[in-house]
Amino acid sequence: MAIQFCGPCGNTLDISSASIVRCDCCGSMNKNNLFDGIVTVSSTNNFPSELRRKRQPTQHLQCLAAEDTWATAEETCRKCGAKEVRYTALQLRSADEGTTLFYYCPGCLERILDGTKVTEQQSQEYVIQYLQRLKTTPWRLV
Repeated sequence: MAIQFCGPCGNTLDISSASIVRCDCCGSMNKNNLFDGIVTVSSTNNFPSELRRKRQPTQHLQCLAAEDTWATAEETCRKCGAKEVRYTALQLRSADEGTTLFYYCPGCLERILDGTKVTEQQSQEYVIQYLQRLKTTPWRLV
């Protein structure tokens, strides 16, 4: 059911079959347009959201680029043998699957994605593909 608002004060108007509806707040008379067949469509893009802004690719790419903020793990680098590498995790797949680990060796700049050697470009492409899937996958409330 549609909601009508008073033109002068913005108060919600009562639902009525009369052609004119009186506002209980300011007393003005408003045309009843409930039965005019007007259809209004809203989209989530009409309502800015801090969470939606945070899902933008640039933020995830900045996260991947800031290796100095990554956690440290006592893993041996396969390329240079360094005893310590940095890592970060992103949830790139569905929630019932594990997170994707991105490893980075500060010594030789080697990048490894879940045990597979990748370039910086490839790791960025993984994140962008994930974000594109998020935009096309409808949210389900359980």
